[in-house]
Amino acid sequence: MPIVDYSSPHIGNNEKNIKGRKGKHAESIDGTTFKKFLKETEGLDFDVMLEIKDKEKSALEALKILNSKF
Repeated sequence: MPIVDYSSPHIGNNEKNIKGRKGKHAESIDGTTFKKFLKETEGLDFDVMLEIKDKEKSALEALKILNSKF
């Protein structure tokens, strides 16, 4: 079964993105975009690996969203 890396991007605070370099992962999962991702991939069979800094907290939030049938 394929594995998909999922991350919410960290939003930088200026053009040079000093605090948030391009590609940096957010601290927590963004529930709105995760729900959108789940709707767009509905019916596909894959595992999701979260690339989020607060691993356990966001994993529990992702499960909550998934179990609510988004």
